[in-house]
Amino acid sequence: MFDYNEACPISMAASVLCERWTLQILRELFFGSTRYSEIQKFIPNISPSLLRNRLRFLEEQALIVRKCPTNASHYEYFLTPSGKALEPVLTEMGKWAMRYARTGMTDKQNTAWGLVRDFAGAIDIDELPSGNTSIELTLDDVKEAPKHYIHVRDGKIQTCDTDLGFDVDVYIVSTIAVMTRVWYGELDIKAAVEQGRMKVKAAPVYLRHIKRWMKISSFTTDSPRVASR
Repeated sequence: MFDYNEACPISMAASVLCERWTLQILRELFFGSTRYSEIQKFIPNISPSLLRNRLRFLEEQALIVRKCPTNASHYEYFLTPSGKALEPVLTEMGKWAMRYARTGMTDKQNTAWGLVRDFAGAIDIDELPSGNTSIELTLDDVKEAPKHYIHVRDGKIQTCDTDLGFDVDVYIVSTIAVMTRVWYGELDIKAAVEQGRMKVKAAPVYLRHIKRWMKISSFTTDSPRVASR
């Protein structure tokens, strides 16, 4: 931890939060990741040793707590009250970035798992037909596990990259690049469909109202939130 040696609350906060990858790890905890492997999956560019060091540091700073579930061989990490208090900080950072620092953002790397999780978390269940809905999303530019599934069952949303055998209601075929631009509001969903950049096969009730139930990032609105789950 770098000590700025200043009697300033901003410097004190920066000494804790501005280490490389620290904010991204906190972001993933806000999105619901609890296991080391989950965090690593959503932040593939961080090395295993650095991730372990950052988790240890966040635990020392009392921003997270490490627990071992009963009869489990792995630890899980959870935000403490001081960690959860950072939600408005991350929200405002995202809001500021979308307004003033987003140039070239959607040209950068995005993960299939993170993209699917984001879209799943933003789905408006009230705009879907009654009953269960299953969505198959195929990302053509992903070599390993290009198919992902979003299941809305009994009012809950589940994502996975394996076929659980449920009847699929909506088939979507696109690329990470296109879907990332859709997610961040650079490309309108209906325009992407009309241009063939996002191919959707579904009953008319799904296709006609896709913008109602398939929401995009809240950071594109006036009321952003850091956690979309």
